[in-house]
Amino acid sequence: MKTALIVGLLLGFAALAMQRECRGVNGRTPAREATGCGAAKDDTALREIPETWKENYNAGNAAGVAALYAPDAVYLTQHYVAGIVSGRAAIQAYVQRGVDAGYKVDGIEVLQTDCSGDMAYVVDRYTATNAGQKAMGVNLVVLRKSGGAWQIVAHEAAVPDPATAVQTLDVPKS
Repeated sequence: MKTALIVGLLLGFAALAMQRECRGVNGRTPAREATGCGAAKDDTALREIPETWKENYNAGNAAGVAALYAPDAVYLTQHYVAGIVSGRAAIQAYVQRGVDAGYKVDGIEVLQTDCSGDMAYVVDRYTATNAGQKAMGVNLVVLRKSGGAWQIVAHEAAVPDPATAVQTLDVPKS
């Protein structure tokens, strides 16, 4: 039930992100970085999380990456046969596999943040080098503020396949 609620929140935040930033289609970065966080310190903290994730990952610190997640977090990924990695310990083990394989995150660009009360989301785009191959992906990260700190409660990573992906979207002009 808890996982269904988190996945529902994740999908709701994704729909909101898509609705608010239609200009981010066709591979273009949105014209502005949206933020709905009332406090600048919250927006700053949300924008630092992807960079902290990258720094820990590239340093081989899977425990440091896992520490960014709530104990009951879920990570949705197409790179795991079940599609969902549940719990901080399992997320750490999943990240450790990427670290052990020598994968590196080359860069992360935060495209959007928004928050309401103790819930928030971050949308970002990243580039990586995995087994010598360049890759690009996007993340939707849902966070909850607990004890004054933001923790990831749901993380969805998507890696578009250029061979099968929609190449362009015709967006009607309003």
